[in-house]
Amino acid sequence: MVRPTLSQARGWRAEALRELADAWDAAAGRLQSTLDQVGAAPNGQGSTLAAATEKWDAITRSATGSARTLVGAAVVARGGADSIGAARERVVRVVESAERLGFHVRDDGTTTAPAQGPELLPLLAGPATSELLSCRATELTVVIGTALDELGTADADLAHKLSAAFGSGGGTATMTRPAGVSTAGGVVAGWPTMAQDRITEQISAMTPEQRRLLITGAPQQVGNTDGVPWELRVAANRINITDAILAERRTVDRPVEDKIRAVVAERYGARWDRISLERARQSIAADPTRRAAAVADHDRIANRRITFYQGLLADAPDPVTGAARPRQILAFDPQRAELVELTGDLNTASSVGVLVPGHGTTILDSAKNTETVRRFVAAGGGDVAMITYLGGPFPTGGLWNAANPAYAEQMAPRLVAFSEDVDRTVDRVGAATGRSIAVTYLGHSYGGSILGTAEREGLTADRTVYVEAAGAGVGVFRPSDWHNRNPGVQRYSMTAPLDPIELFQGLPLGPHGADPDQMPGVVRLATGRRSDGSAMAGLPAHGDVLDEPSDAWHRLLEVITGRHH
Repeated sequence: MVRPTLSQARGWRAEALRELADAWDAAAGRLQSTLDQVGAAPNGQGSTLAAATEKWDAITRSATGSARTLVGAAVVARGGADSIGAARERVVRVVESAERLGFHVRDDGTTTAPAQGPELLPLLAGPATSELLSCRATELTVVIGTALDELGTADADLAHKLSAAFGSGGGTATMTRPAGVSTAGGVVAGWPTMAQDRITEQISAMTPEQRRLLITGAPQQVGNTDGVPWELRVAANRINITDAILAERRTVDRPVEDKIRAVVAERYGARWDRISLERARQSIAADPTRRAAAVADHDRIANRRITFYQGLLADAPDPVTGAARPRQILAFDPQRAELVELTGDLNTASSVGVLVPGHGTTILDSAKNTETVRRFVAAGGGDVAMITYLGGPFPTGGLWNAANPAYAEQMAPRLVAFSEDVDRTVDRVGAATGRSIAVTYLGHSYGGSILGTAEREGLTADRTVYVEAAGAGVGVFRPSDWHNRNPGVQRYSMTAPLDPIELFQGLPLGPHGADPDQMPGVVRLATGRRSDGSAMAGLPAHGDVLDEPSDAWHRLLEVITGRHH
């Protein structure tokens, strides 16, 4: 790290990094569009065509890797722009403050005292004025030097991360395995019918280079298959997220005329004839204001997805230490509405919580769930890791969808399979560290029905908590309907007084099963009081039990950490 000079700091323009990131994103989009236009190599016979096809496949893999690299580097550059901009602002702020008081700051940050200082200082300090100013100049030299060092560190850190980003493109070498399977596609082809333990063993037998090529060659399968070690899933999902950004750029990069035509068709296509639609298109295209509005309308959802996906690739502050850390995405598949993320450090945790959220949850609206688990992790001080589980589409809209058990029936088997993967992973970490790691599943609102249905299907858990739950699970009306693989599982429930969900819990022949609060063997947790002393009750309590630092929230934390008695 080289300390920058003051003049360099003042002239630093972090915005240039954002402009560069935008240019890299645009270049990645153009490269991907070119590949889409050219298409795949033709099928056919003959050694010449086979050789040409092999060469073309290598070129397209390399080009796709380059597009992915540009997207990843753009995310790094934007994060670096924020860090460098904040560090530069600290330098400028402290220097300007010193100069307003009359101190002279040299280009290297050393500071000398003014002859007199502020007008009232001699009246207050008398003969000690000169000594005070000298001491303050020494202090400012240290403060400014530290700020310049922080700016230099931010710059060096960004350079290191960009170097790593540009070295992480997709591989093109042939993957070989002792079993004779020569491609990543061949390796993953058998996974849908293989037990998780077998998948784990298969990957354990690979060399580091084979694993790297497996990740780059089949990121979708590696990132979303239970049994794959989590560090590989995280690496593969960085590629999957990058590919999702490139996919959304296809929408943003469409010709303007195509965007206007698509907007007109969506707005009026069901009611107007072809001639009327064409007149509307021409009218919008001719008006700059309406034209810009149509383009913005067309791009709105795609741009929102791009921004969210870029956030998944960006570093986030560690909830315990505050240090920037890459996010740990264990599953990512927008087509299946799937997003699973680990927050915290399994190597220090003695407790793991899995949050299954409720009605209305989507990938794009999942940030609030991430914040919820980050609060639990922060409160655990390193002893708690948390997972947010979006294993498929949740019901959205009105009460009819909320009462529909199909979403729970669909997601429950996925949660069961994931719980097996969680159990294996924490056992492996626990064996390496000598710690026993307990896993708690929290099903909130509709997520309670998903959790209960998963228990019916054979979930593996140490503890389960039904939080403001829609029910005990589809088809669950008595404890014997649950079939948790852990015979010693501890079950808890929490429902705030006057939460309207009480009206739907335990309805006779209800779609979400019995009221978990009334199930024998389930420990009822009182919601208690809010931080302001008022009762945690009513409709707002439905979400506040997870979001507000209240009695209810602390009781949930006690269950997660195994400290509830």
